[in-house]
Amino acid sequence: MAALAYRQQTSRQQRPAFDQRQRDLFAQELGAGAALAEDHAPHPRELPMRSTAGLGERRFTAWRGRSGRRYVASIFALGDDHALGFTDAVLLAVSADRRILAARDSGPFGVEAALTRWQRAIAAAGAAEIHVHLLAEDGVSRRAALLDLMPEV
Repeated sequence: MAALAYRQQTSRQQRPAFDQRQRDLFAQELGAGAALAEDHAPHPRELPMRSTAGLGERRFTAWRGRSGRRYVASIFALGDDHALGFTDAVLLAVSADRRILAARDSGPFGVEAALTRWQRAIAAAGAAEIHVHLLAEDGVSRRAALLDLMPEV
């Protein structure tokens, strides 16, 4: 029985699971997330995702709502029409300085004319990207996400 518990030691070089940059991002995410959960932040904040820290391009991000809840989103350039092609999604208009300018539900049918008008309006308001949150499963969940992430006026 003792032989089963024996683990052969190898001389291979041990490398850390995360590099320093990833550890810093992880610590920042944990610290900010804990603070937001306790204090209920007055406005949503974007937080880096440690799982995508090593990727060269930013395709995904996470937002913490005022409630402290975390929302993962795909990132699209403002002019990318794919962002408007999703149905039953939460759409966030994000400025270059990483603030949510506007938010809306894409709706069950993705009404193209309404979404195109919204895209023009957010471009005029200074949006640089559209973040798409697809994980809200029903209308109630999408409405809750919108209320949690919408900027206060």
